[in-house]
Amino acid sequence: MIAIDGAIVADAEATISVLDRGFLYGDGLFEVLRTWRGIAVDLEAHLDRLAASAALLELAIDRAAIAQTVHALLAQTTGDQRLRIVVTRGQGGPAMRFAAGTGGHSLIYAEPLLASPREASAAFVDYPLARRAAPGHKTLAYLDHLIAKELAAAAGADEAIRLGPDGDVAEGATSNLFIVNGDLFTPPLTGVLPGVTRRHVLACCEALGLVVTERRLTVEEFRGATEIFATSSVRGVVAITRLDGVSRPSGIGPVTQKLAEAYADRMTRASMAFSRDGS
Repeated sequence: MIAIDGAIVADAEATISVLDRGFLYGDGLFEVLRTWRGIAVDLEAHLDRLAASAALLELAIDRAAIAQTVHALLAQTTGDQRLRIVVTRGQGGPAMRFAAGTGGHSLIYAEPLLASPREASAAFVDYPLARRAAPGHKTLAYLDHLIAKELAAAAGADEAIRLGPDGDVAEGATSNLFIVNGDLFTPPLTGVLPGVTRRHVLACCEALGLVVTERRLTVEEFRGATEIFATSSVRGVVAITRLDGVSRPSGIGPVTQKLAEAYADRMTRASMAFSRDGS
């Protein structure tokens, strides 16, 4: 299911101009989320992040229209969906000032959600965050992340672990990262995307009485951790059970398992609350 500027269209009709700055220069933003029991529980949180980045980049968006279109799309689907929201600045050459834009486009599409893995492999890649053009924002210039994923795949891994300019662990190519070593630790949000699922997991930790420290983490600390897990909006909490080609003895550790269950329960309860409210 695809919608362009609020209109639901067939695949063959889902087009925008090749002169759009989103296509030519990656001048746009996107968000990806999933539904729970058919409800886009985290839609407002993702629109908050989209709006914050749009304000910084002087990119006009119609938040209410985007939300309305998402709900219209979901009304025509069955089962849980993976949603991608894209906004572009529209047509214009490279010399055009941001404020001179006359309005861009919104593209939203929904596709059936595939089963999420409980575990994954990861590899450290030599592609540091220092090369990112807009750290902390989900811009359409996504090649940076794809290169990191490609390097991980070449190493036989599902996810890339990227380092910051200081050589410490920053984030996954498409996820935030946590380790367990007694307590829980996660890298700070310095140049790192503020993940919506990361925030949920921190709330789950608080509810369970688990201590989490946000601080710089070294590669050695990751290698020596008793558990490692990644978080993302589509996959949730995923245990890293193989690192740089070596199986980790803990497998899916007890803390990771507990948080995966707590996160899923939190989202299910939230979807039930939406249903009762009629939202």
